[in-house]
This record gives sequence, C-alpha cells and structure tokens, in this order.
Amino acid sequence: MTAAAEPLRTVAVVGAGPRGTAIIERLVAASNGPNWRGGLTVHLIDPLVGRGGAVWRHDQSEVLLMNTTTCQTTMYPDESCHALLPAPRTETLADHLAGEGLAPTDFASRAAHGRYLAHVLETARRDADPARLRIVEHAAEAVDVTGGADGPQRVRLSDGRVLRADALALALGHLPTALGPRSQQLADAAARHGLVHIGPANPLEVDYASLLGREAVAVQGLGLNFYDAIGMLTEAAGGCFAPDASAPSGLRYLPGGGEPHLVVGSRSGMVYRPKPDLGDWMPEPYLPEVLTGERVLELAVRAAGVDHERDVMPLMFAELRRALRGGGFPELADDQLLLTLLFPFGRRGGESPVPPRSTRDVLREALRAATEPDPAWVLIYRVLIALRIQVGRLTDLGAYTTESVRQDIDGHLRNAFASWASGPPVLRVRQVLALQEAGLLEFTGPRMHVDIDDEAGRFAVHGAEERITLCDGVLEAHLPPVDLPAYRSALLGAWRERGEVQKDSWASRGTRRRMLTGSIAVDGLYAPVGTDGTVYERRLLVGVPVSTAQPGSSITAEPGTSPQLLRHAEAVALRLARAGGALSGE
Repeated sequence: MTAAAEPLRTVAVVGAGPRGTAIIERLVAASNGPNWRGGLTVHLIDPLVGRGGAVWRHDQSEVLLMNTTTCQTTMYPDESCHALLPAPRTETLADHLAGEGLAPTDFASRAAHGRYLAHVLETARRDADPARLRIVEHAAEAVDVTGGADGPQRVRLSDGRVLRADALALALGHLPTALGPRSQQLADAAARHGLVHIGPANPLEVDYASLLGREAVAVQGLGLNFYDAIGMLTEAAGGCFAPDASAPSGLRYLPGGGEPHLVVGSRSGMVYRPKPDLGDWMPEPYLPEVLTGERVLELAVRAAGVDHERDVMPLMFAELRRALRGGGFPELADDQLLLTLLFPFGRRGGESPVPPRSTRDVLREALRAATEPDPAWVLIYRVLIALRIQVGRLTDLGAYTTESVRQDIDGHLRNAFASWASGPPVLRVRQVLALQEAGLLEFTGPRMHVDIDDEAGRFAVHGAEERITLCDGVLEAHLPPVDLPAYRSALLGAWRERGEVQKDSWASRGTRRRMLTGSIAVDGLYAPVGTDGTVYERRLLVGVPVSTAQPGSSITAEPGTSPQLLRHAEAVALRLARAGGALSGE
C-alpha cells in the first residue's frame, strides 16, 4: 500500500524590494529553527527579482542617491527589534559597502543599495535548507490573485503561469497611478500644443531626455524627486559639475547641450534642505524633554481632540527653546526667529514673512550651515526629527481633530518637517545652486501655479512674485500619491473590480469624523477588507499602499531603532509559515 503524498505546501511573496527581501530572510530564519515542520515552497514574484526591485534595482544609474547614510540602513534585525526568530547575521549596508570604499557616514547610490538587497537575498538562498524551505523566483508580475477569504489562493502571473499558494504577502512600495484631474488637464494641453508633460512617477520611469531641447520647463515640487530630476536631467544632457571655489555653490556646471531653462517651485515653497555633513560623527537621537512620550499619551486621550496650533505648537517651541538654551545658543531661543526658521515662506505658503526670503537664499544658508557644520543648526535638525516622530504618534493615535489634520498637519507642518529632516545629500544642493548660478534654473518662490495659455500654446507659470514665465514643458517632481482608486496595478485593479479591497479612513478621536486616506483598508495590520466587510486572511499587505495602518511605511530600516520594516517582515513571515503548515499557530 502506497502512503498518501504529502500535500503541496506553498506561500508567495509579491515584491522583491526591501520588504519582500526582509520577509524571505525571516522565513529562512524560521525554517532553520527547531519548531519548523516539513517542507515549504515560497514563490518570490517580481519582474526585477534578484536585482533589488523597482526603486533600488542594482543596474540603474549611479546618479540617483540615497538620502540616508550607509550606517542608517540594515536588512537584519538587531536587539532593538526584539525579534522572535533568530537573527544570526548583522551585516548592515555600511558593512557591505565598506569594500567599495564608502564610509558609514557616506551617502550611497540607490544602485549600491540594490546590490546590498541582492546580496541579502542570495545569502538567504544559501542559508535555506531546500528540504525545509525552497525559494522559487519568478521574474514576472502578479496580475491577479483569486481565492476564498480563508482558503488557498491562485496567483496569476504576467507570463501566463498560475501558482497555488496557501497564503501570500504583497510587499509593495510606491505604485504608479492614473493622472489626477489637474495633471490630466496639463497632459491634454501638452498633446494639443506639442508640449511635454511628465506626471508623478518613480524617477527611473521618467524619460528625462524628452525635456532636452525645450526652451523652458516648469518643475513642480522641491522635495527629493526634484533633486533626483536635477541629477537625471543633467546626466541625460551629458553635462557635468566641476569644483569651483569661487562659486557660492562650490561648483560650476559645464553644459552638455540641450538643457532647458528650469522654472522651479511648489505650492508651499518649502525646499528640502541638505542633510548636515557630519564627517565620521553621527549624533545620538534627541530625546524630547517637553513633548515627551508621556505628554503625547496625555494629549491623545483628551475627549475633545487636540488642536495642533493651540495645544502642540507651543510645546514644540518650548522644546526647541529648552534645547537651544541647554546647547549654549540662547540667542536663538526666540519664537519669532524659530518661526522664520521653520516656515521661511510663511505657513501654507500663503503668508509672506517680513523681510521676504528667496529660495536661493534659504538654500545657500542651509548649505553653509550643513557643511560647516553649524552646531546650532545641527541641534535644531535633531530636535525637529524627534518632534516629527511625536507629532506622527499623535496623528496615528487619532488625537488631532479632523480640521487640525487638514489645516495644520497636512496644510504645512509635514512639509516643514520634511524640509528639515528628509533632505538630500549636500552634493545635490550644490548642484541645484550651480545650475541657478549658470542661469539654467530659477525659483518661483511659494504659491507656484501652472496655467494653460491656449492662445500662446504654452504653459504659463507664476509664483509669489506673480511674474509669468511661458514654458513648453511641465515636470511634476513628486511620487504618485497613495490612492487606491488611481492605482494602475493590474492585481489591485482586479481586486477593486471584484470588491475585494476598499479605501481606508482615519478617525479623529475628538470629532469622530473620518477622513478617507487613499490607503488600502486592512483588518488589524495586514489583511485587506472587501467592500462587503470580508477579511481576506490569506492575503497580507505591507508597505506604502497600507500606510494608514502602517504609518511611516516608506522609512528605511535603521539599526538600533526597532525599525517597523523588519518587525512587520517577521510578523508576516510567521503568518505565512503558519498558513503553510510549517509552524504551529501558537
């Protein structure tokens, strides 16, 4: 009599960027433990599998840079994660790139990070015992997933194959979206008049060469995508930057030919400042003494809800004043001065400070302070990073009223925090200023707006100064929004059509009013919820598209900070293993 064959036990991970790679690494860790039973196959699905994923692919141009130093990224849990599974490996991005000559405080290229991700995945493959865990890679896109709420799933790939999985994880980052109404108007105008329009996108998906030869191009956005565009556009033109001690930026731009004149600005005018150049020294995180964790919890339970301007902003300024006085900079511990530092163009980009500031002057001062580095500036930078975390906690806890989130947090504070804490390396700011010094770039200031001048057949661009510049191109320099209805993903589109996914909302504790967020609604942290309330327990989502439930999903895993990327990866890996029958449900 022949023994019955053991049932096929399989799971799947869709996405081979940092999150998908981390889930595979944690599955391998689980499979090597004493509680693992039998064998399990995991299908890793991504068109760029083994190459770092779409954003970090290791064969991209070296021009695109990370905005964190190499010592601030890891793919392995450390003690701060309180991991349930063993973590025998400790190699950080800094460790991996030391052989390439990069110091822990250097800013690596995104391609270098992709090489690290590919190395982590290859190491996981070597560590896996095929009799316990078999990793099968598919260089394809998952275009649909079907199956019951709590049963096996069928994963259809773009190459026609169909895989069975007891459960799957979608480890997704920023996804392409359909153009919004205003972007579509600009695209339609470009088609009518022979202009060029580039909507929000991953910089690797943008054809920067299409901007060459244009007379003038409006660039909307002053964040990281703007700095990426500067690097990619000058590379496409064949230009280069040469050291020049006589130039305010320290660089001189040597054109390659065909560079358009760039007209740059944004609604708020909040340009991202450079990260401070601290050499071999990385400061310890600042620990709040006024807006403490205890104060956050006290604010979060106020029945009437929290108004940021009334209840939190005074605490933020008190924190800054205390830190500056304690750091030996009492002359800076002044609320009006701090307001100017935080909001150089006024709040929401609509109030003009006195005296008025120019974007160029703000960037030049930030460049000076970042490269000296100015100790007072570095202290403010550290305090604002800590305050951003505390304000984020208040938001996640539903402490703010809905009106305060709309007007204060989304209205201007997120931009102010990002301007200080999420900026590019010093090199990028030097390059932007060098282009301005070469006459190839001008700033509109805040309140940038792009109109369509059908009579002239051009885009009409103006900002705070109200001077109109006619442009024959528009580049929207920011990532696509988190917006489930607009996602162009075939898989999520199929789920939308069948009602197997819905938009999430955020609730204010004070007003109880809900705000739709565009994020995907999940039960708990991971399982998507259909329009009829069905919870799809065998589908687990991590990353940017579920950012309401997993705030800060775009943040990399920094050693010693209990990074949520790695904590979510372990939790999902354990759920996959249990669904596949390789671990008990305990």
